[in-house]
Amino acid sequence: MNKLSEIINNLSYDELKKIERDLTEGHIEKLLKQKINQLDTSSRICPVCYKEIKDTNEAFILTFGPPDFRKKASFCALDCLEFFINQIKNKEIE
Repeated sequence: MNKLSEIINNLSYDELKKIERDLTEGHIEKLLKQKINQLDTSSRICPVCYKEIKDTNEAFILTFGPPDFRKKASFCALDCLEFFINQIKNKEIE
């Protein structure tokens, strides 16, 4: 069971009606988009050298993993991205 199902199953009737109203009025969609945008634009840390990436427009971003569990990593420079990819290749060879 996922988190949202657990939360919904533990809500009272009144709380469910309030959420239903927020859903039909578009408040939940707006809240989700704001949170996703906030996370997308926040500073990131390079997983190779641990340097903070303040300007995500300058970052190299790699999306990888199976379709149902995508991961996204931001790299500060091309050499860090290449190192990361080579590590993945080496693990696949082993």
